[in-house]
Amino acid sequence: MTGSDAAIPHYATLLVRQEDNLRWIVLNQPSTLNAFDHPQWKDLVQALTDAEADEGVGCIAIAGAGGNFSVGYNFPAAIDEMKDSSVERIRRHIAFGNDACWKVWNSKKPVIAAVQGYCLGGAFELALACDFVLTDSSGVFGEPECRIGSTSPFLITPWVVGMRHAKEILLLGKTVNAERAERIGFVNEVCDAGQLENSTRTLARQLSGFSADFWSENKRGLNRIYESMGLQESIALGEDTFVFTAVLPDAIKKELRERIARDGFSAALKWVSSRFK
Repeated sequence: MTGSDAAIPHYATLLVRQEDNLRWIVLNQPSTLNAFDHPQWKDLVQALTDAEADEGVGCIAIAGAGGNFSVGYNFPAAIDEMKDSSVERIRRHIAFGNDACWKVWNSKKPVIAAVQGYCLGGAFELALACDFVLTDSSGVFGEPECRIGSTSPFLITPWVVGMRHAKEILLLGKTVNAERAERIGFVNEVCDAGQLENSTRTLARQLSGFSADFWSENKRGLNRIYESMGLQESIALGEDTFVFTAVLPDAIKKELRERIARDGFSAALKWVSSRFK
């Protein structure tokens, strides 16, 4: 296959386009701030698979429509799904997102996250699995789901930043702006206003200067260093923690579900936020 818009398959939850050898994969559920549901995770894995197989694609960029990368998992749906779920069902639930993160991590082609706006939860983990992360001043990063009794199913954050920052993100649920995200190592570059796509194109052009086979083997070698240090085992431990905390009786989660049913998700989130002021 060779890269052209005419040859690109259609995906229900994504907008995909080709610019020279750069394949853009745009998360396209802006009405929910691109919150991930199972169909979108599956579309993303398929789009990554298709881009990997296309000889005309030299670099992949993941972005979000509507001014936000993604707020992560669709929590109203996830909370309802896991309310009375078995361990096996909870593991299946997080497998959709973790499969996408591993797909990015293992891709033979460079993968860039081009982040505007919110990049939270599962989307934050996806971005950290990418080879490069670019953002602009609108970027907001973090794992706030711990504040509603959930943990990170793809626990890559401690491999990207130091312990103090990892605990601030994962145990306190704080979010950080683009400037701080660059300073502590979540992103490579904060681009000038209106220049995020152009900066992504520039990075893709620079990456095209390498032999594809050389670059792929160089990435694989670097990734194997982290894997030999225990990355895969750490991700598995993160999955176990997610499952355990999901089935753990929790009064806050119980009240949150009640408030969502009674007052709606936005009102319930305001109640959550009020607990951490």
